[in-house]
Amino acid sequence: MATSDNLTVRSLDGLQLATTLVQPAAPTTRAVVLVHGGGVTREEGGFFTRLADGLADAGVASLRFDLRGHGESEGRQEELTLATILNDIRVALACVREATDAQEVTLFGTSFTGGVAVYYTAHRPKEVARLVLFNPQLNYKWRTIDSRPYWVNESIAEEAAQELNESGGIQFTPTLRHGRPLLNEAFWFPTQEAISQVQAPTLIVHGTADTLVPIESSRAAVPKFTAPVGSRAPFGRCSPVGPV
Repeated sequence: MATSDNLTVRSLDGLQLATTLVQPAAPTTRAVVLVHGGGVTREEGGFFTRLADGLADAGVASLRFDLRGHGESEGRQEELTLATILNDIRVALACVREATDAQEVTLFGTSFTGGVAVYYTAHRPKEVARLVLFNPQLNYKWRTIDSRPYWVNESIAEEAAQELNESGGIQFTPTLRHGRPLLNEAFWFPTQEAISQVQAPTLIVHGTADTLVPIESSRAAVPKFTAPVGSRAPFGRCSPVGPV
């Protein structure tokens, strides 16, 4: 019978991150680290919960964690950056290896964390056996800066700047706030360059009805991968984005 344990792991800079480790009944050499999107929790509205159970049934362990400033993890959303997510993925990968003795670990990035997962996989090829991306955000500048009405000619409007001054963050979605560190980082984070450097086999799944990340971004990314890349459509209103 599979086991599920809620644990805390310490980030490199000292925060306690809430995690859930699910292990199959029999010992396994395979594991997945599930990284949720911005503004939600490690359950991803129940999707990651069900996915972890299914993985355990298939003999695969999984670790999912709340991003800092999300769910039960310490920290503030305004302090979240793409670099801190990279370091927290590093800790999660080490944790699942230590807990399960897994030899092959898959990194699973979702929506907002998709581009970060790509970057990590590109720069730490020995740590990630496979990469899975669900509705991945692959252009942080477009999503965070260019598509926001309060940025004009790459300069933030005075009202939004005042909100940052007064509260330390700006309301990006109803459940997600961005601070100045991430807003500045979005100008420079090289996700597109990292795509061609990924060595791990990659699966992209993207829904046609996603209102936050258009499916066209995944379709455009497929030709940039040099590693094997494909897609699946396991549930309604999903369309393939590349060769299978």
